[in-house]
Amino acid sequence: MGKVLGLFSILCLLNPHTATPQNCTGLVEISFQEIKGAIEKIKAFDALTNRIAALETEVATLKKYVPSVIFHARVSDGKNPVAKERLIYDAVTLNKGSAYNPSTGVFTVPVSGTYHFTYSLLGGIGEKDTSVFLMRNQEKQNYIHSVLNGDEAQTSSMSTILSLNKGEQVWIWLFTGKTWSGMGAISFQGILLEVGEA
Repeated sequence: MGKVLGLFSILCLLNPHTATPQNCTGLVEISFQEIKGAIEKIKAFDALTNRIAALETEVATLKKYVPSVIFHARVSDGKNPVAKERLIYDAVTLNKGSAYNPSTGVFTVPVSGTYHFTYSLLGGIGEKDTSVFLMRNQEKQNYIHSVLNGDEAQTSSMSTILSLNKGEQVWIWLFTGKTWSGMGAISFQGILLEVGEA
């Protein structure tokens, strides 16, 4: 009972055209345990192959539907914007996805999802009351307010996370005062955190 004819031997003997032991000679005998082990290895290999195929499909889907959207820009040295103006961050360091426009200062949402933005403010010398708003279309989202005395100077920054729809616009509005833009003190950054319905 410990030994049985190999699978090929069994198939050979079951074939009506070669149903005699003489026609199936020379085939190796293997144990039940060896057959069971071989079947288990085949099943494990098939499961692994299927898992790899599923992962490859998932990666391909993510590459297709998750764009890379990152930008970093600043106001060039010597350009010191004044109140009631949209800040134009004309010096672009990074603009993956090309969603930020350095000519207008506007970031246009390329795909609905969750975004993180950071912006900074450095009031000009002698400016006692300077403020900027982060705008979503025409709506104020949050702001930086700088109140200084005499010749004081202070850099401030603010960050926010917004759920946005494709086509919406995000920009910075200088509401009061005047800024100083030396050495990249006035900057604006954004990054797509997660794709999804806003």
